[in-house]
Amino acid sequence: MAKVLTLAIRNQSILRYGNLQGSVNPIPQSSASAFPFGNRNNNNDIERLQSLPPVPEDDRASEVSQAVLFSGIVGACLAVNVFGGLFGMEDLTTWTNLIVGVAVTTVIVDNFFDAIVMGGSAVAKMNEDKLPDTVKNMSAPQKEDMPLEIGTGSLTGSVVRGLSRLLNVNTERDCQCEAAAVFAAYSLGLPCFAFQPNALEGASLVIDSMRSEPSEDLQNIQGSLDNLASDAGLLKMLIWLLAPAAMELSKYPQLMSSDPCEALGFVNRLNDQARNNQYASALVDALPENEEQANDYLRWALAEADLLLRNNKSTVDALSKALAGGAATVGDCVAILEEW
Repeated sequence: MAKVLTLAIRNQSILRYGNLQGSVNPIPQSSASAFPFGNRNNNNDIERLQSLPPVPEDDRASEVSQAVLFSGIVGACLAVNVFGGLFGMEDLTTWTNLIVGVAVTTVIVDNFFDAIVMGGSAVAKMNEDKLPDTVKNMSAPQKEDMPLEIGTGSLTGSVVRGLSRLLNVNTERDCQCEAAAVFAAYSLGLPCFAFQPNALEGASLVIDSMRSEPSEDLQNIQGSLDNLASDAGLLKMLIWLLAPAAMELSKYPQLMSSDPCEALGFVNRLNDQARNNQYASALVDALPENEEQANDYLRWALAEADLLLRNNKSTVDALSKALAGGAATVGDCVAILEEW
């Protein structure tokens, strides 16, 4: 892929591949989190880094497992209610009804507490003249006074998020994330058009860029593929990995189609390679030294990915619409990116 793109650039078949590499701001070096690289003198960038929110956590495995467990329990209780009479289990229906009622009520109250309170207050106000004085003087309960923190979503929020992951299929949302990944890779000069970037592929690309292998023509891997084992190269890779999350965060409150954990997995894989692979020893100076630096690295990359996508919104939207149509190939994506 790198060789093909190199030749295409030389004969001017493509003009926009890698054209936005200069728009990426290098991560700053601050006294609180001293990187051995980056922009050392820009105070505005340091203030920006310190004000960035953390990269959202995505515990989808736990959420899905809790949702499956909840569904299994409720489903088993409903099965006993429906078919229990055939197997002589009528005595269990009292308990199964109680379990289903408590479980469903807890989930509804815990996650829709504000809506329930607002709806109840509105109904009470509309029928104020029909209510007795004792009811009129009652005030709605507060979240802080509820037992087990019910109403904040902390008790069953993971179950609801897991059910959303299992039941929600949004092709348009998936295509928006895929378009963000393709655009980031192409515009930053990465010879990888994976619609769903992952840590393993990213780490392999960095390691391959450090090797030099003979070739039949004048080009080799080192010559066609820029060495990504640097702070600038790793930042481009992290922007690519976090581009789907940046796209989704700009449109939705919860991450469903993207996985921000891939970026941290990418850093961890490279740390392992730097210790165990002779080709990757040069990565030591480019990688963050501790967890604090890694978090800063990821926050900066997410912010740069968001900025890249916002500044090129029309192209990314056109790309996502083409993917949503279901017939777009990689060539079609390149045609949109090059505005052919």
